[in-house]
Order: sequence, then structure tokens, then C-alpha cells
Amino acid sequence: MRMGRCLACVALAGVFGLNSGAGQPHVYGFEKQGGFIAPDAGLSLARRHQDIYAAPSNPAFHVVSYRLDLFLAMVNENFAGRNQITLVMKAPADSLVLYQLKLTIDSISVNGVRRVYTVDDANERFTVHLGLLHQSGDTLRLTVAYRRVPAIPRLTDRLGYYYFHDTIPGLPANLGYTMSEPGDARCWMPCYDEPWEKSTAEMSVTVPAGYVAASNGRLLGTIVNGDGTVTWHWKEDHQVATYLMCATVSKFTVPSSILARAPGDSIPVEYFTWPRDSAAAAAYIPTVKQMITNLGKLYGPYPWDKYGMSSVSPFAYGGMEHQTITTLHEAYQTNQDVVVHELAHQWWGDLVTCGSWPDIWLNESFATYSEALWRETLGGPVALQGLLRDMLGFNQGSWSGAVYNPEGQGFYLFSDLVYSKGAWVLHTLRGAIGDSAFFRSLRMWRQLYSEKSAVTADFQSAVESVTGRDMSWFFNEWIYGPGWPVYSIASDWGGGTLSLRIAQQQDAGWPTYTMPLQVRVYTGSRDTTLTVWDSLRTEDFRFTFLTRPDSIAFDPDGWVLHQAGTPIGPPFGPGTPLSFSLRQNYPNPFNTSSTIAFVVPGIVTGNAAPAGVKLTVYDLLGRRVATLVDENRSPGEYFERFDGTARASGVYFYRLEIQPAGGGSITAVRKMVLVK
Repeated sequence: MRMGRCLACVALAGVFGLNSGAGQPHVYGFEKQGGFIAPDAGLSLARRHQDIYAAPSNPAFHVVSYRLDLFLAMVNENFAGRNQITLVMKAPADSLVLYQLKLTIDSISVNGVRRVYTVDDANERFTVHLGLLHQSGDTLRLTVAYRRVPAIPRLTDRLGYYYFHDTIPGLPANLGYTMSEPGDARCWMPCYDEPWEKSTAEMSVTVPAGYVAASNGRLLGTIVNGDGTVTWHWKEDHQVATYLMCATVSKFTVPSSILARAPGDSIPVEYFTWPRDSAAAAAYIPTVKQMITNLGKLYGPYPWDKYGMSSVSPFAYGGMEHQTITTLHEAYQTNQDVVVHELAHQWWGDLVTCGSWPDIWLNESFATYSEALWRETLGGPVALQGLLRDMLGFNQGSWSGAVYNPEGQGFYLFSDLVYSKGAWVLHTLRGAIGDSAFFRSLRMWRQLYSEKSAVTADFQSAVESVTGRDMSWFFNEWIYGPGWPVYSIASDWGGGTLSLRIAQQQDAGWPTYTMPLQVRVYTGSRDTTLTVWDSLRTEDFRFTFLTRPDSIAFDPDGWVLHQAGTPIGPPFGPGTPLSFSLRQNYPNPFNTSSTIAFVVPGIVTGNAAPAGVKLTVYDLLGRRVATLVDENRSPGEYFERFDGTARASGVYFYRLEIQPAGGGSITAVRKMVLVK
């Protein structure tokens, strides 16, 4: 879902601004070289969390299918329904406990025999008393006739079925739709409403003539009834969770096209939209087909018999990934980020579904990172990094939490924690294990849990099976741990040795990260990329370099979610001679800010004579736009940040002038590029 950004995604009510984005070749992550020993030799937190959360209430039955008849008068929010639930007993039982909320149940029969039932409104349940003990393996057909009675008070954000009359300004026709994530399917149909329980679904929706009813799966046909109504008959033969079932009704037009997945294998791509949007929707379908094809190359072929989208407004979200038939806010119906997000859920969330709500990141982080992958397909690494930069939310309170189990930490289930931060964590995983292993892990994830539900520990196991490594070190820190790393780096060169010091400056209560980190060393026209395994709050590394490096860039390709820390002392002690250096800013190009490192020459002592230091930034026309330093500094390495937030995109120059205490002057100039 996309909340504004995506509910199954980011929720914003009202009208959303439309976003556009360019796409761009393919970027490849860095593989770790040589052998690997997992730093975490203890019990993985993933296994502990699996023990806690992956053993949900275990009913005595498994739901095989739903056969739902829904009757919508389309004049108010009331409706009537009849749901036939076929289930198989897994253990002996003389009663069944299922879910309902604020529904009026008229009758319940089991295998054609009326049965007594009791309703527990406080716990959103109802119990069917079977009258005899049924054994494991028995098949039962439970038929529930029910209605929504208007006199019963309901929470406005937990209606399950939402109705809007065309008297609302701008609404071209009466509109009704269901919205169930996470636990509101029970508000419009009696069911077993948990994400780990999947079944097939068949739905007949009877509406007044002139209305179109969209739902999951294939359209088996329409029946024109003799009372001025039409019944739309849909069937989803694949396994679907209850929160992904839906019905959407209005006076829609349905532009469509055919997508060939493979020779002899085609599916319809349909857009249920109002006539005023029909032309725009039809024109956008080729882009949607391209998205399906491109995601299929990354994740495996699109899994369902159709892909549909229905455009609605009012809608409290950007979009919702109902299986085979995404619901989109009208203002977002051609927004590439929202459209590709909901489409990606057809793999991650629908085909493979989170096994419990603490595992929601398995749905939302994957779909959000798919937005970045789509940008990468269109525009290459620059486009991907641009979107990831836009997602950064260090100042958002939820980012301080762990990606896993947001509600258990006091955060909203669909907070940006599981959208943007989770997407960044997946990007970091991709960088840590490399492109090949990352996308093979996703395909393994799909292979193991297609049309099933799974939890975070299952995903870790899939990654481990592909990489052949214990990945506890990554999952404990990035998925189950709070916060993010804050890195600072300092360097020195002497006697043919390059010394690096990396410090982790994040909150003491956050993890100390064990990570492969890239450092790119520039010498003349050449560059060398080093990968170091950093695992301490402060750690030093040394490499042989016969020529003094010109500059050093940390995480130059932007693989690791991190924040830049405050400057640290260099990895050299008193008596070390330092040579003048003005290093290339990093990152470069940059989007908002960049760090400039330089060395004031001299001998490192406790009472070294300071030198006059001036660091100035100029635009392409030679106009001074900022003075970053204008004071005396002792010999040592320094880091200054240039803030380009208020500056225009373009080429800038930074000039360092040092006047040593003994006289004379040393000057150097470098170029940097600001891209917004």
C-alpha cells in the first residue's frame, strides 16, 4: 500500500501532487572478495523474533476458498452479503472461531445445516457451534448470510467498505470500494482475517445496471438480472490473503491492452477509471506494461492472470495493492512511483505475503525499493541515487526505530520506517552481497514462498542459502536494530603507507555495525577502490600506496545508509610530518551538501605554529558564494561541509590558501558539481 508515498503505502487524504521521474543503464553492487567469517557467533536475533512472532494463533482449520455474493444498492453505505467458506479441519473441534466487525449476521449453516453462533464484538470474532465433533481432514462448507445495518456505530477509518455519493463536488458518479489492510476485511465479510491464511476467492458483485464492479482474478462473465441489476462474476484461482481481496464499483470505463509475457502467454492489462480520465489512463497503459516486463526481469515473470488498476477518489492513500487489481488515488493514477510501487507488491506482498504484521517491511520496503529500481532501469545509477536521496529521513522520529515490528516500538504500522528506511536497508544489503546474490536471493524468496506467507527469518534464510553465509550480522543490526551508522573518516600517507581511520559516531544505544565499506583512492588519473570490513567504533586500516593519494572518497557509489559524522583526528600521532593536500570533495557530484577535506602541512606537535587558512567557494563566473574557513589552523587534517541547499545546480570551484607561520603561500583549486 502506498501512503501518499504508498500505503501499501504513505497515507495522505485529499488531493496529492503528481510526481514525475526520469529513469536511466544498470548499477552493480560490490561483491566481497575472499572468504568470510560471520562476526555474530551467537544466537541470531532473527531466530528469537521468529519464535515470538511467527507462531500466530493456530486455528483448528485451514480456509480453502471463499465464495462471496455481495449486493450493493449504490445509494448508501449499506450492503448485504452471503459468504460460503470452505475449510478443512486440521484438528478435532466442535466449534469454529472466525472474524467479523460490526456486521449483522442473519444465519449460519454448515454443510447445509443451520447452526447456532455467538458474536464477540469486543474481540471482533464470532463462534460457530458445530453440534458435533469434526475430525482432522473433514471438509466443511460454512455459509454466512449477513448485512451492514446503518444504526450500528462504526469507526470512520475502519469501515472496510466505503461509499461516496456523487453529490460530493467533483465526484462524477457514486463510488463504493473496499479497503482492508491490515485487519478490516472482517468489516465487510465474515472471514478468517489474518495475513498468514491464504485461499482462493470467487466473488459475485450485484450492482445497478450502468455500474462496473472490479475484483480479484479473472472476469468469468456478467449476468443481466431482471430487476435492473447486473452481477459481475470474478474468480481468483490463486492463493490470496483476505486483506488483498476487494470490490470497487462506479460508472467506470475500462481501457485495456494485452501484454505478452512469453510466446503463447498473454494477460490483459486493464484500467477501471472514470470517462474523464479514460484517455490519460489508456495512454499510460504502455508504461505499465513496460513496468511489468522490467520488474519481471528482476523478480521473475508477473505471477497473475491479469493486472488491473482502479482509480478512485476520495481515497485516504496513494494506492493499495489488491491482488491483480490495484486501487489508486485518482490524483496518482499515472504517478510512476505510486504505480510501480503497487505493481511491485504483486510480487512482494501478494505473491509472497508477510507472515505477520511485525514483518510488514517484507511488503513495504520491497515495494518502495522497487520504485528506485524502476528509476534505475530508466536512468541508471544517477536516477536511483537521486530517488534514494529523496527518501532520506534522518530527522523523522520513526527512523530511529528498527525496521522490524514498528508497532512493537510504538510507531505506526505504515510509518516511513518500513517504507524509505527499509528500502535503504535493502539497497545496503544489495551493496553488501552484490547484485548477483541480491537478485538471486529475491528469486529464491519467490521460489520458496510463492502463494504463501513468510516471516523475516525466512527471508534471512533465503539470503543465506544463496550467499552461503550466516547473515545474522546484517539482520541483527539493520533489521532488528534501531538507528543507523554515523561514519567519519580520516586519512594519512607517509612512507608508502596510506592510513585510514573510520569512526562510528552513532548513539551508544544503537548497534556497532559490522559492514564492508568502500573507500575510493584517487591518485592522478587513476583510482583504486578498497573494501574494508569495519566492525569497531574506531578502527584503523593501512594500505601500501607508493604515490601520495590526491583525495579519498568514502562510500563513493552510495551503497550504505549512513549519516556523515563530525570530523575526527587523523590516524597519526605527534611527530608525524604532514604535507599540504586539498582533496576532492565527497560525494561529487552532490545533491545538497558535500565535504571538503584538506591538510595543513607541518609537524604534528602539541605547540605547532598555526598557519593562516582560507577556504572559499566560487561559482562558474568567479563570484564568491561562500567562505568556509578564514582563521589560523594547526597542522592536521580538516573537514568542512559546503551546503548547496540554496544554490543552483552547476559547476563550482573551491580554493584553499594556506600561509604558513614562516612565510610564503600555498594555493590549490578543485572543481565540484552540484546536481539537483
